[in-house]
Amino acid sequence: MKMGTALSNVTASARQWLGRHTVVVEVLLILLTAFTLLRLGLLICFVDLKRLTVGELAWIMFAGFRLDALAALCWVLPQVVYLSIAKPQAVVSGHGRVCLEAGWLVGFVALPLLLIAEVLFFHEFQCRLNYVAFEYLVYPTEVCCNIWQSYPTAQLLVLIAAVGGTLYVGFRARFATQLRVCTPWRRRLGLLALTLALIGALSSTSGLSSIAITQNRTANECAGNGLYSFAYHAWTCRVDFEDWYPTLTPERANSDLRAQLAMPGTEFHKGAANPIDRTVLADRPRDDTNVVIILEESFGAEFVGALGDQRGLTPQFDALCSRGVLFDNFYATGNRTARALEAVLTSLPPIPTESILKRDHSNHVFTLANALAGRGYERLFMTGGRGVFDGVRSFMTTNGFNHFIEQRDYRDPVFTNAWGVSDEDLFNRAVEELDALDSRQKPFLAVLLTVSNHRPYTFPTGRVDGASQSRESAVRYADWALGEFFRNAQQHGFYRNTLFVVMGDHGARVYGSQLFPLNSYRIPVLMIHAGRPPATERCHTLGCSLDIAPTVMGQLGGSYRSVFFGRDVQSIPPGKGRALMQHNHDVALMRANNQMVVLGTGRTSTGFVVDPTTTTLTRQPWPHQQDLVDVIAYFQVANRVYYDECCYPVGIEGRDASTQDRQPIQ
Repeated sequence: MKMGTALSNVTASARQWLGRHTVVVEVLLILLTAFTLLRLGLLICFVDLKRLTVGELAWIMFAGFRLDALAALCWVLPQVVYLSIAKPQAVVSGHGRVCLEAGWLVGFVALPLLLIAEVLFFHEFQCRLNYVAFEYLVYPTEVCCNIWQSYPTAQLLVLIAAVGGTLYVGFRARFATQLRVCTPWRRRLGLLALTLALIGALSSTSGLSSIAITQNRTANECAGNGLYSFAYHAWTCRVDFEDWYPTLTPERANSDLRAQLAMPGTEFHKGAANPIDRTVLADRPRDDTNVVIILEESFGAEFVGALGDQRGLTPQFDALCSRGVLFDNFYATGNRTARALEAVLTSLPPIPTESILKRDHSNHVFTLANALAGRGYERLFMTGGRGVFDGVRSFMTTNGFNHFIEQRDYRDPVFTNAWGVSDEDLFNRAVEELDALDSRQKPFLAVLLTVSNHRPYTFPTGRVDGASQSRESAVRYADWALGEFFRNAQQHGFYRNTLFVVMGDHGARVYGSQLFPLNSYRIPVLMIHAGRPPATERCHTLGCSLDIAPTVMGQLGGSYRSVFFGRDVQSIPPGKGRALMQHNHDVALMRANNQMVVLGTGRTSTGFVVDPTTTTLTRQPWPHQQDLVDVIAYFQVANRVYYDECCYPVGIEGRDASTQDRQPIQ
């Protein structure tokens, strides 16, 4: 009893001393409690706690609390400033009181909204809010429709309003009473100074590097704070590689990269601004075959029966594998569609962190379309979605494609969802467009980008037996639509003179506890040359999306000018294969000998040995030295040539060809 009375007296004294700032302290306590409960929930739901030691759990909670405190202090800072400088009468009546109450209401509603958003984002990406969340804010049409169609949004909004309103009503009277307690102005300014000092101290001693506590990536993400990571990724969305990562002298980086890209028949051009500007001579005569590249949304290797999945999700793709070459050791360069388009068409390594499709030095970037424009090809890009999303339309029409089709160009589509028209709408229209291109008596390049295999996983009814709104059903539908496209295309004249490349743009989602989620990046790549006798083949050489353009050019034969960072996978020994990847702020190089090097901000580098069967990563005391030099060379040179605007071979004119007829071919 006495202890309770003493505690009550201490609390009362603290409130009296803090005065109106008691409101801020109580809001801080609410925020810290909510953030801590969220962290515990994420750990319980997404992490195998048996794999963590008690010490690791304690450090996760401690490191997380520091980031929570920083985020919470920034949250309340506007109120601290106002309560510190406002006159007593202003905070209890008039416009000042209205603003305070509005801030309380908005804050109490924003808190459950943030918590629910964090849970849903973590479920999808197994990480805190990051640059993906930041980038999505730019496209409210797709994002809002996606959320509405994917989740019980109305019920969640009611829940958010109910929780926020209850908190507001519950604390409003209490806060109003505390505002009437007078506080000397020196104490008020002292509390403001203390708040700013704490923010400064925490921001200078805490960061995303502080959550690298365990060998479990998901557990480390739980140690983060969504508000902090969102702000961090927004602030660093266009970091300069040379300021954040290990570097080499420019001369060494250039020479090392040239050595990696040198192939028989390759001639580097001396004095070129781009150090890898070269002429490549293929080992076969030139053949101006049509090229159709089909980028299947979220089509990871984990779904493909031909690559070991037992669920029977991809019977059409598996059957197509009997007609061509299946590349069974390929990896996406990133986990976004924009990264796939960047890699496949420009063969440029994924500069951290944002794709060049949305950067401001992308008006003259050499693409596969430019390379084929020089051979007289028509170049068509088709997407089921809106061209504005991820800057796709502006990038493609500026850099080599003279025909562009997007969602608004489809007549009476069978089905649309948040991301655009269904795969069958895309493929049906594609056959019409390919017929029109073929009638021009010129070879063509066509890139088809599907959108159906994406949350909310909705598609036309009656296409897949027993379909439900799930990822597996979306994969089944995407596979069905792909099979229908090939059955239809075989009846048309262009088919026999076409090289088809069917591939995943990236894996379905990032998952697993690996520090670099390697298994999420593996994708299928199938190359079918319809004009040649069908032959089931497999290419086991390690490669990545960067290698698609050079491999296609190798199939077409002859010589061509190139600044591609990729290589013709079918022309290199299996032991020379490599894959380049990017995850958030980390970039990586994996070798065919199962060595992997990951570069991180803060000029860090980490070496791993990859288990070829399970893709499990075993951390090494230090990275292999030559691999470290090689990965630095790739990304340092890529960053430099992009920002120096040297991504185009000198003496080749490509702008004019890319600015002609940008309309559907009708």
